[in-house]
Amino acid sequence: MTTGDLAREPMDQLVTALWWVVVVAAALATLGLALPGRVGLDVATAAVVVVIASPLLRVLWLVVAWARTGDWRFVGVGLAVLAIVAIGTGIALLA
Repeated sequence: MTTGDLAREPMDQLVTALWWVVVVAAALATLGLALPGRVGLDVATAAVVVVIASPLLRVLWLVVAWARTGDWRFVGVGLAVLAIVAIGTGIALLA
């Protein structure tokens, strides 16, 4: 298996995973609009969580792909992005 194959393999899986994320987010948003009261609000909140979490999971997925191919500069940048988001989330929760 060549380095190109290692880099391409996770990308194929990533496209499928992101397609499912869109389907799940759309289904949750639709249910959130249709369901009454607190249940609808909770389901709509889950849709927002899916939409917010998907780019972070994509960065994590790419960090793993870059680590498999040995591109450590991109691994460092990806981990830095995730760290910045984690620090920002921590500050937001504490403030």
